[in-house]
Amino acid sequence: MTEAETEYAVNVVKHIFDGHVVFQYNCTNTIPEQLLENVTVIVDASEAEEFAEVASKPLRSLPYDSPGQTFVAFEKPEGVPAVGKFSNMLRFIVKEVDPSTGEAEDDGVEDEYQLEELEVVAADYMLKVGVSNFRNAWESMGPDCERVDEYDLGPRENLAEAVNAVINLLGMQPCEGTEVVPSNSRSHTCLLSGVYIGNVKVLVRLQFGIDGPKDVAMKLAVRSEDEAVSDAIHEIVASG
Repeated sequence: MTEAETEYAVNVVKHIFDGHVVFQYNCTNTIPEQLLENVTVIVDASEAEEFAEVASKPLRSLPYDSPGQTFVAFEKPEGVPAVGKFSNMLRFIVKEVDPSTGEAEDDGVEDEYQLEELEVVAADYMLKVGVSNFRNAWESMGPDCERVDEYDLGPRENLAEAVNAVINLLGMQPCEGTEVVPSNSRSHTCLLSGVYIGNVKVLVRLQFGIDGPKDVAMKLAVRSEDEAVSDAIHEIVASG
């Protein structure tokens, strides 16, 4: 959430639950002459309409080079893969530290620091869970909740780039080494598995082919335990 060489280093971990999302902001103070106190992140969720802030936990003290965490929790519709963008402002009281004694001044001043935007995306609701034998798992899942469609992925540098893009978009676990695309291939099949929000098992079969000089076409077949989830996977790809 911050550039590498900044005064305060912050990265975020997203904790996803059925009815809540918790942002854990890992903070590091990189300035020896400063002590930060009462560190909070002010989150603007105006571009995340389905989320409502319900709690925040400030970080009482952030000395130099001693990482700490502050948390902000949001409520969201139960079992719904809500998505949205969040802007973030780090707010704190900064106190000067005497380098000879290491003691901080009694009085501090309030300050703030703009962080990068944070996004909750559909792939955040997918757990990477592998299967030992994809073919057996696919057959035992059955075709009742299968959804199949074809997509034009547009011009790509090569098939490997297209395969990686879709794997990252879905946030699923590649199976049986199928994420590896042999060089100069003009077609490829990739197998993915995962568990979606609501503890629903999902299997995906991706068939890629080069259509024209650089255009990549993809056939997406999804099987899951819930047809709404199969539809949701297609929606992720269609809107991604």
